[in-house]
Amino acid sequence: GGIGGVRKLVQMDSSHKMLHRDDIGDQDFPGSDRCGTYKTVGDEEKKLPFPDGTFDLVLSSTALHWVNDLPNLLLEVKRVLKSDGCFLFAMVGGATLTELRSSLVLAEMERDGGVSSHVGPFVDFSDVGSLVSSAGKLLS
Repeated sequence: GGIGGVRKLVQMDSSHKMLHRDDIGDQDFPGSDRCGTYKTVGDEEKKLPFPDGTFDLVLSSTALHWVNDLPNLLLEVKRVLKSDGCFLFAMVGGATLTELRSSLVLAEMERDGGVSSHVGPFVDFSDVGSLVSSAGKLLS
């Protein structure tokens, strides 16, 4: 059963609006009867609202850069993964968005005569391996 082997999909976001932004009323997508979906609002800065060893797979697509306490979140991901589970993630980091940062600085200097931060600091990619290792070899 399921779609591509997925029988149950759990989606979590700290924003109710973001979690439900693609809802289209009562309409389902083709095959949705084969894959149950559960959505929950939760705070990724705190203990995740799931028991230990709940998931086979945890995915995060370009959301980790919003998290203030990455080491704690990685430990929580490890906690909710089954022992043979997998964590896949993509995140912005390093020198990402340098052009945006530069154009914002130039525009604000021209318009206001000063500069304030518009793009938050990102994790350096060389530190990601250390973060993952400190979470107890999350990806081993």
